[in-house]
Amino acid sequence: MPMVPRIITAFGIELTRSDGSALPPARPVNLSENGLCVRLTTELLPGEIIQARILLDNHEQIIDAAARVVWTRKDSQFNQFYCGLGFTGLADQYRQLVRAYVHQGAAWLLEFLSEFPLFQSLSSEDCHNLLPIITLRDLQPREILYRINESDADLRGLFIVFSGLLNIFKSAQPDPNRQLAVVSAGQIFGEYTMVTDEPHSATIMAVNPSRLIQIGKAGFTTLKKQHPQLCLKIMEITARTLAARLGRTTNKLFSPIQPL
Repeated sequence: MPMVPRIITAFGIELTRSDGSALPPARPVNLSENGLCVRLTTELLPGEIIQARILLDNHEQIIDAAARVVWTRKDSQFNQFYCGLGFTGLADQYRQLVRAYVHQGAAWLLEFLSEFPLFQSLSSEDCHNLLPIITLRDLQPREILYRINESDADLRGLFIVFSGLLNIFKSAQPDPNRQLAVVSAGQIFGEYTMVTDEPHSATIMAVNPSRLIQIGKAGFTTLKKQHPQLCLKIMEITARTLAARLGRTTNKLFSPIQPL
């Protein structure tokens, strides 16, 4: 079975129009040797040619390429646009660079998933089939992943903290008096959004540089048609996680009151 041909990960991206005018900052969504998907606040029209500068490995490797806008989808709630860009005449040296980057990321993810305790019930084939719906997200100190009451479809799903530390708040703005918990490497959060369409119930902010691994709900919905048994395993894992979290909350609420 071949490696996944794209990886949803964190990389730098700078876009300019064909006339040289800069576009607003874009957020990368995924990358393959055929093109990429980005999210930005300006709509790009299908057929438009865009110049893309892709920054890999903390800007140590740079790819300059022309790309044609293949499709555009608007997120009306947040007034943002998802755009698919297909490379036009990508140089062989750049294509090999992207291919190596994608395969390296896929191999790393496979190793992580196979060793993560929560996924002990998954086979190596299961882990491989999960790759297309996984997102890597790197956060800087004090960067907000999402806020309470937001419903960004791109940020729904199960998150695993690979490295770093994050604060969880019961308020839109980080408020020490409304802090619910702290999550660190090896812990998970966001599982509630896998089983409900309700807005986010908390605000997540990185304390220090943090890397998250997300199993996205949108991709999970698509995966159900192709691998229903795998999705059933993931839902069982999600249910156990929710039950454990509910149990801890119940213990706190009904713990005996110590006499003064």
